[in-house]
Amino acid sequence: MADGLDLGWSLGTLFRSWQTTVTGIVGELPHGPRGFQLLGALDGDRRAPTQAELSAHLAIDRTVLTYVIDDLVAAGLVERRTEERDRRVRRIALTASGRRRLKSLRAKVDAAESALFPGLSPVEAVTLRALLERAAAGAHLGTGEHDACRVVADILADEGAGASRAAGVAFGA
Repeated sequence: MADGLDLGWSLGTLFRSWQTTVTGIVGELPHGPRGFQLLGALDGDRRAPTQAELSAHLAIDRTVLTYVIDDLVAAGLVERRTEERDRRVRRIALTASGRRRLKSLRAKVDAAESALFPGLSPVEAVTLRALLERAAAGAHLGTGEHDACRVVADILADEGAGASRAAGVAFGA
């Protein structure tokens, strides 16, 4: 613990706050936040992932993931599709109902997430979220990209005008 800061406590506190908030929104969804994250992982234009790919991406044990998918299938939100080239492989895809439900829930979750950082200015909250997403992606992909100064500089460059003001906030100047 340096200078009274404990990263584990900070991340845990933010995660519990996120989980409580999001559970209140997606609680009726099979498996709550975990089901919501699974639906989100299926959204997009890329090829539907296999169950093994989903397991690795979401860091959910494959046997546990089977039950989550079973319940989402039963709710009509996802479907298992047989791979044409290898009938043993099942790809998991959103149904039209699942896509509509995800869109509705995502709008509510996005609005709630904007209030998760009450001690930060709007610029600081956007910067923190972008940093967390990039750090998580780097850790997930094993890229080793953990240069926070470079990450913040890239984010601020993307924001354009007002970057110097935001840099002062981000670096305590």
